[in-house]
Amino acid sequence: MSCVTPSWSVAMKKNQLRVNEFGLIERFFRPLAVNNPGSASLQDDCATLSVKKGYQAIYSMDTMVEGIHFFKDDPADLIAKKLLRVNLSDLAASGGHPRGYLLALCLPHGFPLKWLENFSAGLQDDQTKFNVSLVGGDTTSSNGPITLSITAIGEIPKGRVIRRAGAMVGDDIFVSGCIGDAAIALKLFEEIGRAKTLKHYPSLYNRYILPEPRIGLGKLLAGTATACIDISDGLYADLNHICLASKVGAKIEMGAIPLSICATNIIEKNKDYWESVYGGGDDYELLFTANKDQRNVIENFASILNISISKVGCIQSGKGISILDQFGHVVPVRSFGWQHF
Repeated sequence: MSCVTPSWSVAMKKNQLRVNEFGLIERFFRPLAVNNPGSASLQDDCATLSVKKGYQAIYSMDTMVEGIHFFKDDPADLIAKKLLRVNLSDLAASGGHPRGYLLALCLPHGFPLKWLENFSAGLQDDQTKFNVSLVGGDTTSSNGPITLSITAIGEIPKGRVIRRAGAMVGDDIFVSGCIGDAAIALKLFEEIGRAKTLKHYPSLYNRYILPEPRIGLGKLLAGTATACIDISDGLYADLNHICLASKVGAKIEMGAIPLSICATNIIEKNKDYWESVYGGGDDYELLFTANKDQRNVIENFASILNISISKVGCIQSGKGISILDQFGHVVPVRSFGWQHF
């Protein structure tokens, strides 16, 4: 992963050319919309987007604020990619296929054009990677921090959307990929700094700054998973969202939670990092439930996509979530995941 593009703070030290809203759209964002005729080249107040016959549109919106969701010195192209990817991850959790997105930017006065150039280049890279394009949006200035928002638009066959409220007692609980890398990276940022984290733990750093939306898996899970969510607030917190919506409880086997090699090595030296595994966020892996008779089907999904999918627990009656250690003892949970308020 390249980290050579100028950060916001670096770009701010360079010449700050002013441009009006329409010049900004023309220069940086109209090229992102050329492949979508419904965008009208960003010249109208509204865009159009049709879905295929037998499909319905799905929508999701996420906002990122400087100092909360990204650091002031993060490269602009990677901020753009993460902003798009976390929204595509929401579509994946519903089983949808991405079609387009709306972009809103609230930028400080005197924003550097070089930063915007790199930001739009990051969006262009991921538009190509995920076959999606800009259809519209809004720009404004403020005296506050950079605030960025995307509304992702997808489509899914009618009646196939995966909700959080479908988990049933006896269902298996699965997660894709590895859990905890991003949250451990964030903890390392606080302890040793970002530069040393990147130097000594590049795989964890990359998982935090550039998540991978599981779009292919989400599409396969439509019709198989009984409930699904992407892990943005943390394993415990997001499983709790499913449990509350489905009016069930859950049991997680601590030893079944899949860890990367790097995370395993860190946890072996300091068990306190387990809190980051189930209490941290930013994994953007899919957490889903399915009937036990779907185990072979799900194993086949993992093979088709060449990713890992791990069974980590089961849905049970009652309320609450229990995390059990290797001896069957309940593990005390001190970190319940990210809370916005």
